[in-house]
Amino acid sequence: MKLKVNNQPPYDPFQCFVRENHVAIEHTHEGDLSGLVFAAKDVFDVKGSTYSNGHPTWLATHPVATENSIAIDVLLNHGADLVGKTICDELCYSISGENWHYGSPIHPLDPMRYAGGSSSGSAVAVSGGLADFSIGSDCLGSVRVPASYNGLYGMRPSYQRVDNTGEAPYCKSMDVLGWMAKEADIFKRVSRVLLKEDKRPFHLEKLVTMSDLFKGIEKISLDDADWVDTFRIVQGYEVWQSYGDWIAEYNPHINPGPKERLEWASQITAEAYQQALLRKEEILIEIRALLSDDTILVIPTASSPAIHRMEDTQRINQIRSESSKLLCISPLSNTPQVTLPFHTVDGLPFGISFIGPVGSDNQLIEKALELKNTIARSLQ
Repeated sequence: MKLKVNNQPPYDPFQCFVRENHVAIEHTHEGDLSGLVFAAKDVFDVKGSTYSNGHPTWLATHPVATENSIAIDVLLNHGADLVGKTICDELCYSISGENWHYGSPIHPLDPMRYAGGSSSGSAVAVSGGLADFSIGSDCLGSVRVPASYNGLYGMRPSYQRVDNTGEAPYCKSMDVLGWMAKEADIFKRVSRVLLKEDKRPFHLEKLVTMSDLFKGIEKISLDDADWVDTFRIVQGYEVWQSYGDWIAEYNPHINPGPKERLEWASQITAEAYQQALLRKEEILIEIRALLSDDTILVIPTASSPAIHRMEDTQRINQIRSESSKLLCISPLSNTPQVTLPFHTVDGLPFGISFIGPVGSDNQLIEKALELKNTIARSLQ
């Protein structure tokens, strides 16, 4: 049952909402989102609460927020009610949906599967029918992956298109605020509010696939591309800049996976980071040259459907590595990416993504939904 605003933590059969630092707020004005309720990943400032960033030591060592994050105020001002904050992966440094401190939210369609992360609770709240839509953050797929795993519409907007002031520090050059919804109409309504209007028209008529993309870059193939390595170095260095001093001061217990990645990130030199930034600029130019004003790249959102909870760490890391080849394209190029619930694999949701030119966000959404409807009609 859809939740209502309550000062007590909600009844939560999917274990996706935070409890220690629960907060809920009624809308401040009527608007385009009136009648809708939303959940927010526990990385955003909400007045009167502290976000945990997926870690109890972070929660215990940071002050209560005195203001809402910009996006939460925008949503409240357009009529939506915030019904709670949702669990995320530990320090958001994962895409599986695991959290060893607070528990991993339960996948509503298959409890033996992880929900995907790091915006795991945000996806589950929507997939499980507790909220109409949710917001999260996305660097390497933290909105796109859980949206794909849970059969949701998900959006990673163009870099800096949506103001994410009031979000936890993470990766300043690639992290964005994203959102998810179960219904196409709600997804469009939320998108219009957060994105506002595109600044110019695009003519998105040409579709290309991954093989088309890499065919245009002679020196790179999908298997040996340095794109993922470039992404990892930039992300890792910036994440360590965000977390390193805090880790040194409080020595928090960090579990396998995030711990290994953070230890690796701590060794990245400033020189390696600067070199990776230069390579990132080259990649950005390469991708933008191929994704001109009329072109959409169509790819699987992730390399697999939701991961089984019995998979070992090695297999989870392998899936993460395979998915990274798909997920790094948008953050490296600042481009918008929409994931839609197009498909199923072994009876589980499997998202298909559309990546468009920078700034084409609203028009990309319209075109992606149009293509989805056309394909659905052709299959009837």
